[in-house]
Amino acid sequence: MSSDVEFKSLESDIFNGYRSVALFVVEGEHYYVVDDKCNYCIDVRPDYLSYVEGGKLNAVDYEKSLRLFRAGVSVLSSVSFREYIDGTEAEIKTVEWMREFFFSGYSAEKVSDFYSDVECFLSFGKPPDWQQWDFLRMKLPSFYINFDRGIYRHTDWDRLHEELALPKDRWDAKAGSDFGLLIPDKQQYWLTAQTNFWKLYGR
Repeated sequence: MSSDVEFKSLESDIFNGYRSVALFVVEGEHYYVVDDKCNYCIDVRPDYLSYVEGGKLNAVDYEKSLRLFRAGVSVLSSVSFREYIDGTEAEIKTVEWMREFFFSGYSAEKVSDFYSDVECFLSFGKPPDWQQWDFLRMKLPSFYINFDRGIYRHTDWDRLHEELALPKDRWDAKAGSDFGLLIPDKQQYWLTAQTNFWKLYGR
């Protein structure tokens, strides 16, 4: 599959809610992962237990569901991370690949002009091209899962993913876009010498 076709496929999947981008920090390494956002929960067991308590699942179906979910990795950790990647359709992408994906279809001039529009809006409210704004923002990582420091962030505002970041005393988990500050510059594929498109979360 050519890069352009792969980029278009991922753009479509993200737009339609089938996949999203997450950044994992595991033992000092950074991994960009593309997958169904449901697979970015830490511990799925409370979710399925609520179905049992609500009468939607029995004990046998509960155990079966755990075996089927995320290749049997019901609890995601630094130890089970590789098992999750190898056993599912999740894909690890390099920073270089993500940078090409983010800026695909944009000339240097178009990037510069739109970035100026973004800064004008953030500074004094001049409306930019909202469709272009949302199109680029959806290519930013929407999940940040740092096993080394126990930090879980997401920008999927309509869902309480943080509720499944367990145990609570292990994780600093909440919805928010502040995790951009935690990512090293060399890992920020949306960053160039002249632009920092993390500002798209400032709307």
